[in-house]
Amino acid sequence: MKSAKRKHKTIHHFIIGLAALWLSPTLQAAPTTQQATLPTLFVTADRVANDAAQISADTTVIGREEIEQSQKSSVADLLRDQAGIHVAATGGPGKATSVFIRGANSGQTLVLIDGVRVGSVTLGSFDWANLSTADVERIEIVRGPQSSLYGADAMGGVIQIFTRKGKMGSHITAHAEAGSYSTASASSTVSGGSDGGAHYAITANSMRTDSVSAAAKGAENDPYRQTTVSGRLTLPVGEGEVELLARNVDGKTSLDGFPAPSFTLADVLNFTSDTRQSVMSARISYPLTDYLDSTLQLSRSLDEVTGHDPAGGFNNSDFRTRINQITWQNHLDLDALSLLVGLDIHQDKGNSGSAGFARSLTQKAGFASLAWHADWLDLNGAVRYDSNSASNNKTTYKAGLAVHPMGGVKISANYGTGFKAPSINDLYFPASAFSGGNPNLRPETSRSWDVGLYYQYRGDGSDAAFSAVWFDQRFHDLIVWQSDPVTFFSSPVNIGRASTRGLELSGRIHVGFAYLQGMYTFLNARDTISNALLPRRARDKGSITVGVNLAGLNTEVSWLVVGPRFSSTGNRKPMRGYRKTDVRVSYAVNKQWKLTARVDNLNNKTYEEVSGYGVLGRAWYGGVSASF
Repeated sequence: MKSAKRKHKTIHHFIIGLAALWLSPTLQAAPTTQQATLPTLFVTADRVANDAAQISADTTVIGREEIEQSQKSSVADLLRDQAGIHVAATGGPGKATSVFIRGANSGQTLVLIDGVRVGSVTLGSFDWANLSTADVERIEIVRGPQSSLYGADAMGGVIQIFTRKGKMGSHITAHAEAGSYSTASASSTVSGGSDGGAHYAITANSMRTDSVSAAAKGAENDPYRQTTVSGRLTLPVGEGEVELLARNVDGKTSLDGFPAPSFTLADVLNFTSDTRQSVMSARISYPLTDYLDSTLQLSRSLDEVTGHDPAGGFNNSDFRTRINQITWQNHLDLDALSLLVGLDIHQDKGNSGSAGFARSLTQKAGFASLAWHADWLDLNGAVRYDSNSASNNKTTYKAGLAVHPMGGVKISANYGTGFKAPSINDLYFPASAFSGGNPNLRPETSRSWDVGLYYQYRGDGSDAAFSAVWFDQRFHDLIVWQSDPVTFFSSPVNIGRASTRGLELSGRIHVGFAYLQGMYTFLNARDTISNALLPRRARDKGSITVGVNLAGLNTEVSWLVVGPRFSSTGNRKPMRGYRKTDVRVSYAVNKQWKLTARVDNLNNKTYEEVSGYGVLGRAWYGGVSASF
C-alpha cells in the first residue's frame, strides 16, 4: 500500500513539473504584439478541409516529419504518446492491440484509412497490431463523439490514417533498420507528380522480429512477420479528380495457445495466427459550381484472421469480415457559411467456418452539418439518422463553438451524442451449450461534453503551443456478456453503464535549435453500476520529450509515465505503473542520406499493458535512410 502511494505521489510530482515547464516558457515567449496563426488544415473533424483554428473539436495532427523523427515503426506506438489515448497490447510486436480514446472501449473508436471504414465486423473493433507507419502521410485524431458525422462506432472519437501521396517530380525514398531481438525492417516509396495534376505513390514495407514470448512468464520467443504494400493514384478529370487507393497488410505471429488435456507444451507453443487487412477505394471529387463540391466514394475493406494449430483443431479458427461502403457528400462553401449534406451506406459481412456462421448487416444514413465563421466566433452543428437492418435506428447530433478573444487564443465547447451498433458476434454468434448471441440487442449510446483552452504563438525562430481540455462522457446500454448462475449459459445483454471524465494537457515550445513537448492525461473511467474502474485505462499518464536540432543532428529523449490500472473488469488483475525512457538520434549526412539510431526502454523496465502478456525489454536499433 505504501508503495502504491509513493508511485501515485511520484506521478503527481511529474505532473506539476510538466505544467511548470509548459506554462513558464510558453507564456514568456509570447509578446502581446505578435498575432498567432493556426494554419493547419484538418479534414476529419468536419469531413471537409478546415482551418484548425475554426474547429471546436479537440484534434491532433501527426505529420510525416514527426513520424520520421520519432523513428516509430507502428502507428500504435505513435498513439501511446498522445493525450487522452491509452494503448494495450497482448504481447510484443504483432500481438492484438487495442486503443482507448477518453476511456471509451476500443470498439467505440472509429478507424478510417483514407476515408474507408476498417476493422473486424464480427468483433466490432480494429486491431492496431499490424498498422505500419511506412506508408502513412499523416494521422488525424478527433476526440469526443462524432456519430453525427460518421455513425456507429464513433462514440469516443475518430482516428483517420492518410497514406502517402505523390508530389511534383519523381522521388524515391528508402529506409532499412536492424537491431535487438533479431529485428530487421525495410521500406521504400516511389512517388511523383506532373504539371497536369496526376500524382502517384507506391510503398512496400517488410518487418521481421523474433520478439519475446507473448506470455509474460513464457520461455520461448513468439516471432512476428509483416508485409505492407500500398498505392495511391490521383488523376485529373476536368476540374475535378479521381483518386484510386489500394492497401494490403499480411501479418503472421506466433502465440501461446490454450492446451487441451492431451496436448504437450511443444504443441501449444507452435500456435500461430495469420492476419490480412486490405483497403480498396475509388473516389471522385468534382466542383459543380464555384461554391459547391460533390464527392462520391466507393470502398471495400477486408479483415481476416486465421489461427493454425499443428496439434489439432483446438486452437484452429477463421474469421473473415468485409465492409462495402458508398459515401456521397456535397459541400456548399459560402466563405462565412458552410453546409455539408450526404448519404452513407455500408454493408458489413462476417463469416467463420470454424464457428459455423455467415451473417451480414446493412446501415444506411443521411447526415448534414452547418458551420458559421466570424472573426472571433465559430459555430457548428451536425445531425445524422442511421437505419440499421438488425437493431434500432438512431439519431445523433452535436453542437460546438470556438471563441477567439485575442490573437492565438481559442476557447471551445462541444456537446454531442453517439452510438455503437451491436457487432455480428453480439447478435448472431452461434449458440452452443455455453454461449450464444442475442438478436434483440439495442445499440450502445452516449452523451458527452467538453470545454477547452488553446494557445499558440509563432515568431522568428520560436513557437509555442498549449492546450487544456476537460471532458465528461456518459455511456448507456453497454453490451455485456453475462452468464446465467443456474445454467452457466452466457449471452450479451444491454445492462452496462459507464462514465469517463478527465483532463487532457498538451504543450510544445521551440526556441532556436531546442524544443520541449509533453502531455498529461487524468482519467476517471468507471463502471457506474459497480463503481469499479474500467480496465486497462490508467488514471494518470504523461510524457515529456526534450529534443535538439543542430547541424543536421537531431537528438531526442522521451519519458513516458503510466500509472497503475487493472487488467480485468471488477478491479481484478492489478497492474503496476511504470516509467519508460526512449532515446533517438538521427544525422543527416547530406540531402540524400540519413543515419538513425534509437534505444527503446533504455532502463529495461518490466511492465505489462495487459496482465500476463510480455513486452520488449531494452532494445537497440540502427538504420539508414536515402532520398533521391
